[in-house]
Amino acid sequence: MTIHRLLTRKDQLHESRLEDCQMEAKLSDGEVIIRLERFGLTTNNITYAAFGDAMEYWKFFPTGQEEWGHMPVWGVGRVIASAADGVQVGERYFGYYPMATHLKLTIDQVTPRGFVEASDHRQGLPAAYNYYTNYAGTDANSPESDYRILLRPLFLTSYMLSDYLIDNGFFGARQIVVSSASSKTAFGSAFCIHGNTEARIIGLTSGRNRAFVERLECYQSVATYDELPSIDRNSPTLYIDFSGDTQLRERIHQHFGNNLVHDCYAGSSSNLEFNYESIDDSNSKTRFFFAAPHYRKRVRELGGSAVLTAMDARQAEFIQALSNPDAPWVSLCFSEGFEEAAQVIERLCHNRVGPDEGHIVLLP
Repeated sequence: MTIHRLLTRKDQLHESRLEDCQMEAKLSDGEVIIRLERFGLTTNNITYAAFGDAMEYWKFFPTGQEEWGHMPVWGVGRVIASAADGVQVGERYFGYYPMATHLKLTIDQVTPRGFVEASDHRQGLPAAYNYYTNYAGTDANSPESDYRILLRPLFLTSYMLSDYLIDNGFFGARQIVVSSASSKTAFGSAFCIHGNTEARIIGLTSGRNRAFVERLECYQSVATYDELPSIDRNSPTLYIDFSGDTQLRERIHQHFGNNLVHDCYAGSSSNLEFNYESIDDSNSKTRFFFAAPHYRKRVRELGGSAVLTAMDARQAEFIQALSNPDAPWVSLCFSEGFEEAAQVIERLCHNRVGPDEGHIVLLP
């Protein structure tokens, strides 16, 4: 069968290429074919590609081409063929997909809630990306569903980061400075942190996005990057870095000095190069945060059901606040097909997408 797919040039992430390829339609036992119907696009997807080699994201959906890869996305697809017990044709599943019309999966551990992808090439990759959730009982065409598609992968990081910081007593900080404060993962983290610490949460952002960040109900105060010197340098400070800007990091370290209690490198909205120094230098206060290991830790301690139930409840509160029809923080923007998806990707790579935009791509 013919698959239509959108590939990303690994060393020039703004470059995309449409192509057709062939996939064997015959199924072996335990295999299914899912047709992707809709997916979200955010800076998070650009981060997957930017960290594609360092964090092995390119390995999830091999293309067989050294220079071109599948930028992973989160979306909903419908089963069109199944040779797996417990998975029926017509069922929808939310999960991790390539930007391609179809995906063949080898599945295991099927329950009414979902299944685990068990292909050989995905063994050893983070388990959080190998689980596909049954979308039964959910209106896949509703705004609530689209917000969930858009935000779930971002909120996973937000919630787990907040939980990690709570678990560590916020490293004794009395103030928390969050860079790229307008990014959805950043203000999702601030939303989750709020109410769990007496530390003051300060959003650090560009002058262009200041007004947006100020109207969010997540930060006690907002400062632009130029206003960094005005932030109290004498208070024990936790820095959460969603920008990946190494020059900004240097300024943060210089400004707060010994009062910087922890530097948590959590994202890279403005830097498409993975900062290896952040995880290799044992003498640095900078530590890279990856949600998957902390998720596994919490599942071992509390059980998967308890972790997901708590995260789902907090996510529902976040979506309710973010999508308030009277004053939405983020409005949904729809594109159709891979050509329009490529245009959104280019805009994301060049930082031309507003923080109040939430992009959903629909496939025919």
